[in-house]
Amino acid sequence: MNYLCALKKRLRDGLMIRKFKHLLKYDIHFKELLQGSILSFGVKVLGTVIAFMATIITTRYYGADALGVTSLVFVILNFANIIGKVGVETASLKFIAQYHSQNKPELVKEIYVKAFMVILSVSIPLGILLYFIAPILANNVFHKAYLEEFIRVQGFLVTPLALTYLNFECLRGLKKVGLFMFFNSVALYLFSALIMLGALVYFGGKFIPKIYCNSTTVMAQNVSVLLTFFLSMIVWLRTSKFFKVKVTHVIPYGELLSVSMPMLLASSIFFIQNWTATFILGIYGTDVDVGVFNTIQRISSISSIFLLAINSISAPKFSELFTKGDMHGFQRFVTKSTQMIFFSSLPVLIAFCLFPELVLRFFGKAFVIGSIPLIIMTVGQFLGIISGSVGYLLIMTGYQRIYQNIILFTSFMNIILCMLFIPTMGVLGAAIANSITVILWNFMAVISIKRKLNIISVYFPGISFLKRYYSNFAINS
Repeated sequence: MNYLCALKKRLRDGLMIRKFKHLLKYDIHFKELLQGSILSFGVKVLGTVIAFMATIITTRYYGADALGVTSLVFVILNFANIIGKVGVETASLKFIAQYHSQNKPELVKEIYVKAFMVILSVSIPLGILLYFIAPILANNVFHKAYLEEFIRVQGFLVTPLALTYLNFECLRGLKKVGLFMFFNSVALYLFSALIMLGALVYFGGKFIPKIYCNSTTVMAQNVSVLLTFFLSMIVWLRTSKFFKVKVTHVIPYGELLSVSMPMLLASSIFFIQNWTATFILGIYGTDVDVGVFNTIQRISSISSIFLLAINSISAPKFSELFTKGDMHGFQRFVTKSTQMIFFSSLPVLIAFCLFPELVLRFFGKAFVIGSIPLIIMTVGQFLGIISGSVGYLLIMTGYQRIYQNIILFTSFMNIILCMLFIPTMGVLGAAIANSITVILWNFMAVISIKRKLNIISVYFPGISFLKRYYSNFAINS
């Protein structure tokens, strides 16, 4: 009996191996997904490790309040960055992926030049505005006068950060996955960690004087933005062979803006959705509350590493397959990518739910109070990511307005939830509001993708009735 069971197991394993080899040999889209995901996953893991090293350095040697101040300042810079990009970086990804697959380098360059000019025309005035309203934000909004000078400096960084995003999204459009992931996930944290370590060495390697803690961490972040910008610009110009290609001037600005403007609104709303809790904690709570929540948010997002890694290759692939009209290949590609996301994220969910205190102790005793919020946010993240790459599915297939409307609705709900929970529940309330919002917007996106594209993006093993449910839902709709 045992011999028969062992034989069946070997036969089953052999069949799975042959099936996997067949996929690698004959399914070019799966092969590209697997190769690209492995590379991007490796770089993303490296970025995550470096990001946590930077966080640990900040919390251990500079204090939880220094992390809170840096987080608040970065929220302000990122919001200005969202507006300064005008959504053209995502629009550029869509067009560059399309023109690159058609071997039209002159159109790739034209899209980049037009996007570059649009960003300059918006981000420079925006940076000047941020410089002058810094006192209002510091004194009247956050009621923290010491933030004024930190916020003023961010005005000079709006344009460099916006152009950095354009550069690495365009690299992704060229399928330079490793370079995209480096600039998106590694560079800022790497430079920031190195600068903070340098400051530690300068002050003797034991502690930083209290009066320099906030300014040092914010300065490290600011310099990192500039270094990442200059490096990404050099890499883009060399990789795209920018100066060897002539621009044809056949694409009107209106074509780029028709995609970018809905993305501007969606990106702004999505940013508000992600950072509303931090912003409201900054008003009602302490710098330590902000630091603890920001750390919990980063930890829980580890389960999203696999989604982000697969997105790095799947986003341009969605555009390519949809443009070719290969819907069967499209569904296969979506299914394989979501399966990979599910099985790779499951161990993270289990580990964080079973050992939250052990994880948080790495950052200091002050962070243990976030154990329950960490479990809540990890579960919310997991239920969101097994829905698949829903945002890019809608954007890359021309349904960016549906994506925009979903984000608009769920962000409005997030603001209401944060205002209800945070003033009385603090960090726990922020975690609850964040998790409900993540689950809601992913569920709405899954339904929209099925109705518009007849594509099932969600995956959960053993629930075969989902397909029947979605089919009946589409027919009844």
